Amino acid sequence: MLLHFILLLALVFQADSYFSEEKYPEESKMQLPTVVIAIIARNTAHSLPYYLGALERLNYPKDRISVWAATDHNSDNTTAILKEWLTVMQKYYHYVEWRPMDQPTSYAGELGPKHWPNSRYEYVMKLKQAVLNFARKRWADYILYADTDNILTNPDTLNLLIAENKSVIAPMLDSQGAYSNYWCGITPQGYYRRTAEYFPTRHRHRLGCFPVPMVHSTLLLDLRKEGMKKLAFFPPHADYSWPYDDIIVFAFSCRAAGSSALACDYVFCNGKPLKDGENKTIDGPPMQPSHFVHTIPKQRDLMGYDEIYLINLRRRPDRRERMLFSLNELEIDVKVVDAVDGNALNSSDIKILGVDLLPGYYDPFSGRTLTKGEVGCFLSHFFIWKEMVDMQMDKALVFEDDVRFQANFKRRVLRLMEEAEKVELDWDIIYLGRKQVNPGKEEAVENVHNLVVADYSYWTLSYAISLQGAQKLLNAEPLSKMLPVDEFLPIMYDKHPNEDYKSHFPNRNLQAFSTHPLLVQPCHYAGDAQWVSDTETSTLWDDDSVRTDWRGSHKTLKGAAPSPDMLSAAYKDEL
Repeated sequence: MLLHFILLLALVFQADSYFSEEKYPEESKMQLPTVVIAIIARNTAHSLPYYLGALERLNYPKDRISVWAATDHNSDNTTAILKEWLTVMQKYYHYVEWRPMDQPTSYAGELGPKHWPNSRYEYVMKLKQAVLNFARKRWADYILYADTDNILTNPDTLNLLIAENKSVIAPMLDSQGAYSNYWCGITPQGYYRRTAEYFPTRHRHRLGCFPVPMVHSTLLLDLRKEGMKKLAFFPPHADYSWPYDDIIVFAFSCRAAGSSALACDYVFCNGKPLKDGENKTIDGPPMQPSHFVHTIPKQRDLMGYDEIYLINLRRRPDRRERMLFSLNELEIDVKVVDAVDGNALNSSDIKILGVDLLPGYYDPFSGRTLTKGEVGCFLSHFFIWKEMVDMQMDKALVFEDDVRFQANFKRRVLRLMEEAEKVELDWDIIYLGRKQVNPGKEEAVENVHNLVVADYSYWTLSYAISLQGAQKLLNAEPLSKMLPVDEFLPIMYDKHPNEDYKSHFPNRNLQAFSTHPLLVQPCHYAGDAQWVSDTETSTLWDDDSVRTDWRGSHKTLKGAAPSPDMLSAAYKDEL
């Protein structure tokens, strides 16, 4: 009997130690939900390195992520870049599905890469449906759709969206215009409808998550929700009669499935800044390219000009690097011109060059005469005009090295020049960036969008110049009667208010125009912490003992705020 009792106790103690969870009752940590990231890319070589870099930096375990990637109809290096990245990264992700299609390079009925015939809409809908089927087949918890020109700079994007526990949710994307990735209203026909809520939401005056009838471009679907079983991209719902567009088809599907789409405003993302290669200078964390993409994606061009010049002082390498980076992103090829360093000129150099001061010239604000920095600036532009005439260039584009580009810069310049050529506009110079001395209405040019006849202006940030214009400027023999280049140009198109100055230049027939609104702005203004001027902070042209600085001139200060009509015009870019 005693032996039986001892054996029974031994079995009980053995059983107690056999099941580890009974000995250690604490539960192990739950794994994070599984996510499928959909990458659907076409002709986005300019943005892919940044897009992929942002995916790499998401604070989410890669072994809980599957990547479904497809690319098709490309005329650039998109396929090579994506393949290079997936080859390196596939070992980190749970699973990678790769669906490239090299041919054809365009859709049936397509007029260009930005044209969307129905065949293109249908193909995109089928791709989005294919990745949705893939995610459901693999029992994924979530699927993240993110267009390849949407850069998710916040590494916590996925965690923040998942934490909201919504069926369909999107981070509100920032852009340089009024555009974002949601609609606040839809007409009964399925088109965009303006609402009072859009701009307060877009500008983050409303904080939180808000139900909206449409989200697109970047969004997260919770496939665990019951209603998500009915969600589909293709074929469209049986009752669908709205426009044949993938984002509108999806919005209708959400409505039919009873899912409420929400836009959240707390996730800082750079939305579509690289669609046309624009500057990455908006608020939020900076974008960084992937460390695993080395394919050179750029196909640079001169935008129809014979030459594009970038004027830069050798002792300002930081400016040169920043401008070359921005122009590279714009896919614009430039010739860097070493600016004439006025501060390095001595009196003998100036005399040899034939430089003499315009009689009676004084700075309109400080009362000083010309600075050596202004001499160097004038000579830098002068030598470009001379090269144009010597080489018989039809037209050129000039940039100084302290500018930033407005949204869609390249596309807007190309359209402007195309329209000017179409109407056979007689132009010599077109300002792309300047400071209006007397802000106000300027005469608009008929049949050319966003172009006005230039009035008295300061600055030479950027301008297009024709061979005829360069010849007119050289014929004026300005070196022997020099004043700042931004004062010389208004004299030559007869808009300068000083009659004494103008009397030294009898042939004032330069045909001068300006973009409106302007397409480039200064990076910094006088008084800003990072502002530097080699023209204002210098010495007098004929006296090294007299130093000058910006506080003596109002010319370099920021101009008046944009007029209300300019602001409303900017809002027209909402979609």
